[in-house]
Amino acid sequence: MNANGNTSKSLPPITWAKVCGHLRTITEHKLLVMEHCFRIGLYRQGLMHDLSKYMPSELFMGFRYYDDGKSSPNNGERKLKGYSDAWMHHKGRNRHHFEYWTDYTLNAADRKHPLQPVQMPRKYVAEMLMDRICASKNYNKGSYTQHEPLKYFEKGRSHYLLHPQTHKELHGMLRILDQRGEEELMRFVKDYYLKGYPI
Repeated sequence: MNANGNTSKSLPPITWAKVCGHLRTITEHKLLVMEHCFRIGLYRQGLMHDLSKYMPSELFMGFRYYDDGKSSPNNGERKLKGYSDAWMHHKGRNRHHFEYWTDYTLNAADRKHPLQPVQMPRKYVAEMLMDRICASKNYNKGSYTQHEPLKYFEKGRSHYLLHPQTHKELHGMLRILDQRGEEELMRFVKDYYLKGYPI
């Protein structure tokens, strides 16, 4: 039985087509994020972005649940098991995911909700922003517009465990992208946000 109490199902097979497709998808995404990170001066983060996806604990799950790049293989694992081992491995090793930035509170008044979001350093917020833009480009292919990343954020933000300041910064930069375009956003991130000016 899985975490939802459902009877276990057989695991999907790993095929050569899935292996090739998943490797192509994660590599195209990684290279695109790297290019975007380089544009804002985050060279080390661009090079290191998502390297854990090539570790066996994430890679083989990706092969197994790959669905032609229509959605994250993590969702396939969640549907079968009720949770994703690969995602838990990934979010614990990649600081550009806001899920990494949670900790227990010592405030007795908050015992009902013991986990709290921690404010993210700006360099990781900027990498998260580039990751979101590139994921939208990867998933939407030829139909991508500068409005997609903000629409995706607003669709899911009700269940995001984000620190209020991190939320404000990310949302504000997605609005710059939405209203003024990518070149204006890149200039803002590189010349203003990452230099520590207030937002």
